[in-house]
Amino acid sequence: MKIITKSLSATLLLSSLFYFSQQKTNALANTEWKGVANIPTPAEVTFKFNTDQADLVYQGNVIEKMSYSFTDQGSLKLVKLEGNSPCDSKEEGLYKYQIVNDTLTFMIINDKCMERQTAFDGNGYKKVTAAAIR
Repeated sequence: MKIITKSLSATLLLSSLFYFSQQKTNALANTEWKGVANIPTPAEVTFKFNTDQADLVYQGNVIEKMSYSFTDQGSLKLVKLEGNSPCDSKEEGLYKYQIVNDTLTFMIINDKCMERQTAFDGNGYKKVTAAAIR
């Protein structure tokens, strides 16, 4: 009986560790995504994510630098650090994001910056592979 209890406890512990480690994974870290954003007219851009910041690149130039983080509910929080948009750096944009078949899509939850909403909401961005980056 003790062996069964210990085995069950170990299984539950490992399952919990696996579940919570999956929750902490940052699927955006060190990735690039290319697509069209309305800045204010449709233009091809690239999002370059590192572990906590994202650059929005247009024609080879960083036009917006943002910090990003995740809420407890798994939403993406974007905050302008510097750049060309009229967004105030104190205004946080909250987005649901989804990655399906190497396509990243942003869906607005709450963002007071209308320009960021217009630029990103509903747009799909294709993942840039390592071979395409070179």
